[in-house]
Amino acid sequence: MLKGRTMIELTDVKTKQTEVYQKNNLVTNAVADILSQNPSGLLYPLEGSRTGMNQELFPIANACYGGILLFEDSLIEDTTQYYPPVNNDIVGYASNDVNGTDNPKRGSLNLSESTIIDGGYKFVWDFSTSQANGLISSLALTHYSAGKSFYGDSHAADGRAIMLNRVSPTMSKYEMAVYLCMVEANPIDNTFVSIIPNADKTIDVIRVKEPMTSLGLNDSLTNLSSQTLDSVTLAVDAFFEGISSTNQVNFFDGKDGYWYGFTRATDSKNNKTILNRLRVNKEDYSTTVNQWELDGIIMVAPGSYHTNSYGYFTRTNNSLLYGKYLYIFSSDAQIIYKINIYNPVDIISIELGFKSNYSAGDNTSTYIYQWGNYICGYDFVINQEDRVIRTSGHGLSYVSTPLIGFGPLCLGYTVNTHYSNGTFSKTLYLHSPYLGTINNLETPILKTADKTMKITYTLTETEESV
Repeated sequence: MLKGRTMIELTDVKTKQTEVYQKNNLVTNAVADILSQNPSGLLYPLEGSRTGMNQELFPIANACYGGILLFEDSLIEDTTQYYPPVNNDIVGYASNDVNGTDNPKRGSLNLSESTIIDGGYKFVWDFSTSQANGLISSLALTHYSAGKSFYGDSHAADGRAIMLNRVSPTMSKYEMAVYLCMVEANPIDNTFVSIIPNADKTIDVIRVKEPMTSLGLNDSLTNLSSQTLDSVTLAVDAFFEGISSTNQVNFFDGKDGYWYGFTRATDSKNNKTILNRLRVNKEDYSTTVNQWELDGIIMVAPGSYHTNSYGYFTRTNNSLLYGKYLYIFSSDAQIIYKINIYNPVDIISIELGFKSNYSAGDNTSTYIYQWGNYICGYDFVINQEDRVIRTSGHGLSYVSTPLIGFGPLCLGYTVNTHYSNGTFSKTLYLHSPYLGTINNLETPILKTADKTMKITYTLTETEESV
């Protein structure tokens, strides 16, 4: 088992007096779960895979525990607590390298004092008088990448989603559509559900067998032939009423016993949007369609399901269903509208404060997504209080479906096209930041601009007594 201990030294630069605080910590299941799970076999270097797991996971000490997070409030001491809570402000962070930026939150690894020790590793981080100032109540080790920018800041944002592997199985065009239209997945029984819109104003609801957590004797991971368990076609003409194309749509799992679909028609002349909502009962497939007139709102299409001239199926996401709210971009990409899917009068306009370059990023087709308890886009993060943090640009590449969670790991699917070629990908991401350890101080400490801070964090392996 792992044990950790923290020593914090605050030194007044004028008086040279040093305050010392020490505390043992709790090691969570985060890293153990990362290394023990193997979604769809992607933690193996499969044929045709593009893997970065070696440098992102090993050696474990320097990679999986190579970053540190400092929080204003205490953390819940729970070994299954993977993600930092959004209501606990981040005071500072540091990675397994020297900070070369002017980021006031980010410290630097002390390269001369950090070292391998007997049975473990000793990290030493230094924070100058201008770094990590504020009240500090708790600390946590995390992935080294999260120590560069947490969920994202003006200097970087690539630390929040680490691509571990991507594999491209051979797949027919129809199978591409089945995978990309996925709305929910159940890793326990190895199935997912897709909703495919059709040109004749019907939708196909399909349940598919997919090896995510276990393999059958005849399953292959590199050459898949999807197994359809059941399929039903539903006529939903009213859902597409007033809509020029059945492709401009997005479907979601409401997690309330229903699937939801959204389409929209804009009337920019009269400054309003007609938003159509479809609700499908998961048990009996009964449908309900509502048409909402939203005055003063001009939004982008919720999404796009498209077959190009070569027949390859692609999907883009301009919206997200999170809790009871639909999050969607305004047409000028300066606002995120937060629309209550049960009550269209309940609409919140989240002003970004800038025009988002939301569709930027290499091989990105998911422009807004849930990451932990945050809402993320290419150049912003929104917390549960609807506070916007502008970040350096970073897109979620090679994913155009909802993410399937396996503890700190996330699995998604996409198809990328290049001229006449369409490539299907299964992509495995590591959710970062995570809480690798949890260390609540006996009493909070205040780091101010007249003090430097040195954190020594030892992590050691010990034999568990029987």
